[in-house]
Amino acid sequence: MQSSSRVSVCGFSFGRNLTKLGYPVEAAVRSVLPQCDRFVFVVGQSEDDTRSRIEEVDPKVEVIDTIWPDVKIDGTVLAIEANKAMIAAEATGCTWGFYIQADEVVHEEDLPCIRAAMNYWAGHPEVKALLFRFLHFILDYQTIDPWGYHKASRVIRLDGTCHIVGDGCGPAIKDDQGPRMRPPRLGDHGYLDKHHLGGHVRWARDPKGGLFAPAARIFHYGGVKTPQQLHEKLKAIEEFWWGNLPEAARHRRIQRTFPDPYRRYRILKRFRGSHPAVLRERVTSPPAFARRLNRWLCLAFYREILRHGFKG
Repeated sequence: MQSSSRVSVCGFSFGRNLTKLGYPVEAAVRSVLPQCDRFVFVVGQSEDDTRSRIEEVDPKVEVIDTIWPDVKIDGTVLAIEANKAMIAAEATGCTWGFYIQADEVVHEEDLPCIRAAMNYWAGHPEVKALLFRFLHFILDYQTIDPWGYHKASRVIRLDGTCHIVGDGCGPAIKDDQGPRMRPPRLGDHGYLDKHHLGGHVRWARDPKGGLFAPAARIFHYGGVKTPQQLHEKLKAIEEFWWGNLPEAARHRRIQRTFPDPYRRYRILKRFRGSHPAVLRERVTSPPAFARRLNRWLCLAFYREILRHGFKG
């Protein structure tokens, strides 16, 4: 069993055109830096100041330049770039990699339990990743979508046994052909989050707290956009996921996969907790997207429950 001594951690991430898309990349990186001995960020060729923003975050952050390949199916290019970052993290010799995407932020209140989990499970080589709960913010910082995926792995053992799969959603064990653990094949839907680690994953929570200890959270701000930023993001998704399909087919898929957030806003859940401190200044300035009734008074809310179940 691992002692309570500190294990080594390398954070890693990737991205391009993050200013254009309105991603809070500085907050994302800074939120995990207290847990990281090193950090590598793979930056694709961008049309904005993405690279300089990342360079200025912290001297600990190493920037690696890359060119994104012309891969246009199910967001696979995002997994390709995430794996470049993870390979660079593996080369540091650290025990764990802390994978954070450019629109994800960790709350400082959760850092102690993440560290406790990393220290404890470092001595269990069969555990390949730690699982986080997800909160998906939509259109403003007061609203979350309870029907978004609820969990994904963001701490990964850097022993060469895992790679990032799908649209960069998280890790899977390499070359495993089990029903829950195989990497996705061509034609699989890459966006929906799956964890492909079977029994090799544990929650990112303090092991001393038992089964009822709260798990660490990822605050996902990818849906908090101005109309222009949201338009740019959906255009990019169409290109990365279905760029080889005819325009009409691309449009049908994006409507099915990403329901209109403006239409769904009134049935989403109000967030009443605190945001991570690294993003608090940004959070306090914009107002709510719109006024709305309590979701329990909306017929559409009950239709959504009948279709997809009550998720919170």
